[in-house]
Amino acid sequence: MASGPSTITTGDHTVLVLDGGFSSQLSCHVGTTADGDPLWSARFLQTHPEEVVNTHLDFLRAGADIIMTNTYQASIDGFVKYLGITPEEGYALIQRAVELAKRARDTYMEECQNNVEKSPLIAGSVGPYGAHLHDGSEYDGSYADKIAPKTLREWHTPRIKALIEAGVDLLAFETIPCQKEAEVLVDMLNDYPQINAWLSFSCKDDKSLAHGENFQEVAKKCWDSDPNRLVAVGVNCCSPLIVAKLFKGINDNRKHAAIPLITYPNSGEKYNPQLGWIDRDKCVALESFVHEWLDLGVRYVGGCCRTYGADISCIRTQKVFGLSVRKKQNDDKIKNLLRQNEDLREENLKLTLEISKLKKDMGKLKDDKFSDYLTLMRERDARYTLYFENLGLQLKLKELDGSSYPVDDAYGDPVVLRIALDRCREQLSTTQIDLKKMTEEYADTVPRREYDILTAKNYDCTKQVEALNAELQAIQDTHKRVLTLKKGLEEELMETRERCRELERAGTPRPQWELCADFIGGGRDRWWQLASGLSSRDMLRVLLKELGPAAESEQLEHFDGFGTDPVIPPYLRHEGKVRNLRLSRREVSVIINDIWLGKMEHGQDMSMQDYVTNYFEDRYQQPSVRAEWAYNLCAGAEQMLDEPQVKLFWGVLHGHLSERIYWSHRAQWQNLKDLLYKHSKDGETITAEEFEKIAKVTFPLKSEVDIKNLMDVVRKQLKLKIASNEINLDKLFLENEEGFDRVEFARELYRQRQLAQDKYIREVVNELGGKHGANKTVTVENVKRAFAIVDPAIDHIRMERYIRWAFSDQTSELKSICPLPLRTVAARLAAGDIERVGPRYRGTHRRNIYK
Repeated sequence: MASGPSTITTGDHTVLVLDGGFSSQLSCHVGTTADGDPLWSARFLQTHPEEVVNTHLDFLRAGADIIMTNTYQASIDGFVKYLGITPEEGYALIQRAVELAKRARDTYMEECQNNVEKSPLIAGSVGPYGAHLHDGSEYDGSYADKIAPKTLREWHTPRIKALIEAGVDLLAFETIPCQKEAEVLVDMLNDYPQINAWLSFSCKDDKSLAHGENFQEVAKKCWDSDPNRLVAVGVNCCSPLIVAKLFKGINDNRKHAAIPLITYPNSGEKYNPQLGWIDRDKCVALESFVHEWLDLGVRYVGGCCRTYGADISCIRTQKVFGLSVRKKQNDDKIKNLLRQNEDLREENLKLTLEISKLKKDMGKLKDDKFSDYLTLMRERDARYTLYFENLGLQLKLKELDGSSYPVDDAYGDPVVLRIALDRCREQLSTTQIDLKKMTEEYADTVPRREYDILTAKNYDCTKQVEALNAELQAIQDTHKRVLTLKKGLEEELMETRERCRELERAGTPRPQWELCADFIGGGRDRWWQLASGLSSRDMLRVLLKELGPAAESEQLEHFDGFGTDPVIPPYLRHEGKVRNLRLSRREVSVIINDIWLGKMEHGQDMSMQDYVTNYFEDRYQQPSVRAEWAYNLCAGAEQMLDEPQVKLFWGVLHGHLSERIYWSHRAQWQNLKDLLYKHSKDGETITAEEFEKIAKVTFPLKSEVDIKNLMDVVRKQLKLKIASNEINLDKLFLENEEGFDRVEFARELYRQRQLAQDKYIREVVNELGGKHGANKTVTVENVKRAFAIVDPAIDHIRMERYIRWAFSDQTSELKSICPLPLRTVAARLAAGDIERVGPRYRGTHRRNIYK
C-alpha cells in the first residue's frame, strides 16, 4: 500500500522527484496531442484509460517518487458539457483517474518485486479555476477580478472531495495564477484534516505571479497561514531560467523555519499559436539546474509542459549522484587546505630549528670570549703577585745590607738573582703539582666544546625522529582514509550499477511483456523471475530460450519413427509418425530432473537407457503416447546441449559419460548443504565468513580463487549488497522442480569440478607420455604408476575403479587387461568420474578441522 500523508514531512532534507508533463508523455502513447482540447488530457480518462496507466508507468520507471493524477483540467461541469455525461458520471470519472494511477503504482511495485524503500506517492492534481473556462485566463489570472472567493470554493469542492475519497496521498494545487485563489485553496484544507497539499504558482517573470502580485510575499503569506498542512510552496509551468531568481532570498530570515520549495518548470520551449512549440534546440536541459535549485532549498523537483520520462530520469540521476560529486569537490578543497597547513607547519618547524641553532652558536661565542677573559685575568693576577713578591724581596735585601742604592740596582747582584730564581722554582714546582693533580682529576671529563657539539647533534637527531614519527602518523591516517574511501566507492559503485540497470529498464517505453507469462510454464511468477532486471533484448532472448525446441522446430508437426531394429534404444523403438509436442526448455528440464530423482530412489543399479525405457512404460500405457514423450524429450535435449545438466544427462543416456559424475556432484552439494545448516546460528542464515570457512573444509583442494568465485556467485544469486554479511541458506539451496543443478551456485560447483578434473587428467596423461605419445600403448601398470605420482593420497579401491573405467573392463583381473592407446585411455578418463584425492606434493595443502 502507498504511504499515507504522514510520510510527507517538511523537517528533513529529503529530495523527492516528481513526474513530468503528463500530456506530453501521453501523446507518445495515443499518437496525438491534447493542445486546444477544452478538457485537455482529461478527455483520455474516458477514451484511452490504458494509455493513461502506461504514461504513469513511464514516469515511475524513470524514477519518479510522486506521480500526479490526470485531473489538472478535469471538472464535473466540463465533463457534462464536453463528454455529454451526467454529473454523477463526471464525479466517478475523476475518481477513476486516481484508480488508474493506483493501477500503475501496483504494476510498478510488482515489477520491482517490492525492492524499493518506499512506495511512490499519488498526488491529486487540482488546476486553477481559469483552466476550465478555456479562454486563456488561466495564464494571466484575469478571472480573479470578476469571481468571488465563495464561487471559487464551491467550484473546487466537488473534485477535491472526489480525489480524497478515491484515496490520493496528498493534493497538488498547481499553476495557480493569483493570490485570491491560492488563499481560498489553503483555507479549504481546514475542511479536510486528513490530507496535506503543496501549493505551486504560475509566474510571468522572475518576480511576479501571472496576475501581477509579488511571488515571495504571497508565498510567505500562504505558508504562514497553515505551515502544518502545506508540505511545500513553489512554482511550475514556467521557464526554468527564472526559477532560481524567484526563490533567492525567500528563506533568508527563516533559518530555523525555512519554507520547503517545490518546482517543476516547462522544458523552456515557447508556444506559438500558429507553429506550436518552438525553440526546442535553444533549451537548456532541466537537469543542469538541479544543483542550483537544491542549494536554494528545493525539496520537490520535476517537470511540466514538454518534459518527458527521459527528462525525469536525468533529474533523478542528478539527485542521486550530484550530492556525491559536490561532496568530492568539497573534500578536495579541504585536502588542499590541510596540505597547505601541513607545509606551513613544516616550514615553521624548520625556522624554529634554525633559530635554536643560531642561539647555540651565540652561546658558544659567549663561552669562548668569557674563557679568554678569565685567562687574561689570571695572567694579570700572576704578574701582580710576582711583582709585589719581587718588590718585597728587594726591600728585605735593602734592610739586610743597610745600603741606600736604588732597588733596581740590586738586580745585578748574584745573590739577589739567586734568591729570586729559587723563589720562582718553588712556585713553578707548586704550579706543576697542581696542574698534574687537576689533569688526573679531570682526565675522564669531556671537553666543553665537544660536549656542546654532541648536544647539538643529539638535538638535531631528536627533531628528525619526531618529524619522521609525525610523517608516519600522517601516512597511517591517510591509509585509513583511503580504505574508508575505497569502501565507500565500492558501495557507490554497487548502487551505480543498480541505478544503471534501473535507468536501462526505464529508458524507453517497453512492450507489454506480461503477456508472455501466458505462454511460459509456471505462469506470471516464473516469467517475472526470469525477466526481472533485463533489457528488452535480453527478455526476448530469455523468451526464445524458454520456449526451447517448440520455437526452433515450429515447422515440424511430426517426427519419423526409427523403427524396431535392436540397435535402436528401447525407448525409441517405434514405427510411423510421432506427434511433435513442442516441449519448452523448462518442461525438458523438469522431465530430466524427474528421471534422476526416480533413478536415485529405485534404479541406481540399472543403466540409464533401461531406466528411461521403464520410466516411460510406467507412466504411459499406450505405445504411441510413450513414443511421443520419448521422441520429444530427445529432440528437446538435443536443442539444449548448451545447458551443462542437459549435456550430462545426454552423455549418460548414450553411454559417453559416467553416471557417477551426477551422483558425485549431488553428494558434494548435499554434504556442503548439511554442514552449512549444521553450523547456522538459527537454522536458516550463516555469515559470509563462516560460509567461506566451511567451504574450505568441504573442498580442501580448492584454491583461494575458487573459494572467492563461489562467494561471488552466492552474492550474485542472493543479490547481496557489499555491506551485507548474512547468507540465507533456504534461498541459496532452493531446489525447484527443474532440479538442484539449475541454480547458479550449483552450476559454479559443477564448473569448478570439471576444471579440476580436466587438470587432474592432464597431469596423469603427461606422466604417461603427453601429447607426443598420443598413439603410444599404455598398460595398467603404467596408469597405476601415473596415478600414484600425480595423486599420492589415492587409495587402491579408487585407483582400481578409475583403471577399470579407463580400460572399459569391469570384470577381468587387472593383470589380464590388454593395453590400449594413450589417446583412448585419456578420452575414457575425461568421460568418467575422476577426482583428485589429495595434493600432488605432500605438505602443500593442510586440512583444517572445522568444529
